[in-house]
Amino acid sequence: MNSKIKLVLLSLAAVSLAGCSSKSGYYPGGRDTYYSPSRETSYSGQRTSENPYTDPQEQKTSNISLTSSTFSYPCVREAIDHNSLNGAKNALRTEEMLNYFSYGYKNETDEALSTILELQRCPWGNDTYLASVIVKAKAAETANVKNNFVLLVDRSGSMTGVFDLVKKSLNTLIEKLGDDDTVSIVTYASGVSVEADGYTGKKKTELTNIVNNLMAGGSTWGEGGIEKAYELAHKHFITGGNNRVVLLTDGDFNVGKVRGDQLTTLIKQKASDGVYLTCCGYRSYDNGTLYTLSENGNGNAYYIDGELEATKVFEKEFGKAMYTVAKDTKCQIEFSDAIASYRLLGYETRQMSDEEFEDDKKDAGEIMSDHTTVALYELKLNEQYSDDFIIKTTLRYKDPITQANKEIINKKDDFNIVRADDFAFTSYVAEYCLTLTDSKYKGSSSYDHLLGRINESYINDVYKEDFVQTVRKTKALQH
Repeated sequence: MNSKIKLVLLSLAAVSLAGCSSKSGYYPGGRDTYYSPSRETSYSGQRTSENPYTDPQEQKTSNISLTSSTFSYPCVREAIDHNSLNGAKNALRTEEMLNYFSYGYKNETDEALSTILELQRCPWGNDTYLASVIVKAKAAETANVKNNFVLLVDRSGSMTGVFDLVKKSLNTLIEKLGDDDTVSIVTYASGVSVEADGYTGKKKTELTNIVNNLMAGGSTWGEGGIEKAYELAHKHFITGGNNRVVLLTDGDFNVGKVRGDQLTTLIKQKASDGVYLTCCGYRSYDNGTLYTLSENGNGNAYYIDGELEATKVFEKEFGKAMYTVAKDTKCQIEFSDAIASYRLLGYETRQMSDEEFEDDKKDAGEIMSDHTTVALYELKLNEQYSDDFIIKTTLRYKDPITQANKEIINKKDDFNIVRADDFAFTSYVAEYCLTLTDSKYKGSSSYDHLLGRINESYINDVYKEDFVQTVRKTKALQH
């Protein structure tokens, strides 16, 4: 990282910086780094230690900040595609791997979020069980919601190799606009330029022509671009609407005098004013910065490694990616005396104390429209118990419009599962993570074991097919 980037991101060093790179050179700069989404975790230069087993007699509850982030999987996939096991290991976050895929769970309640609890024997452990905590978001009611999007485009010289993909992404997003939506386009390189100021969705042809005429070149004044984007977002602010800045960049901020804490403070303030931030990193240099900015902006971050991912974000899941249905979402899992010990898979940097869980002012993750969020626990059961529940969950979040606090409680007292196909697939992803990192808790996990138990009927979309191919490629790299 050069000195200019350090200047811009000085205080963000308190947050784990990110990367999906390797010394093989597929990632610009060829760095072996990792990222941690926690805003309170210091950069250590190594992977976060995985969670150990915990005795419920010592700690009865497990509290986590939930997330819709799917950032990790494209990073891992790109690393494997470039023959970098080390890069894949450093980019891996189990919860984001699980959250990447689509599942068939339904939210049939009147609330924005509902919980589903499942429990079965663990596929890689003879004496353990696997518990799945599913948080399913309702699809946002968007028919009468107007969008105010500011598309903030990095067109600096470092974007040259991915700029055609950026323009394709922008054109796909433009096609999704409604006639009453508002869109502005701001670009930045050596300077900042407003390409479109408050155009309506009816002007798709004009907007597409603007995008198609953009060229990459120059240095990267990200600070100026961000300030101008928020200025336009507030200029065209829609009360009760979806006001959002969408940043498309490779993360290389190399010009600007605003220190990291000032940039973070700016984005936090804009989020509290109702303008959220979505960051899209195109084979990005500094994923930790993008992740940190989106988290502080009450938004989400995506890693775009190619057309498959760009299609997923901007076409197939546009409604999910651009609408928040729950703010500051956190879940408390309480274990009864039926449980001898428990271990959370992933979420190493997203855990919180009981006091933080109870504190409605404590910042937590945002959940996007129609998203399925997954948390897996491996459990060791006591031989005899007489409890009326095995696990109990308490879900807390804020309504993004009214700011009203919500609480949902659910109990699991049996070993039935709701969706065998989805439960099985989440276990495939978890076993891959255990095997890739050579976890000391992996039990009988291996690539051969995993591939041998995959039910092809559960591989029902192109992204799950892609996952199976990633497993096979990873196996080949270790031989």
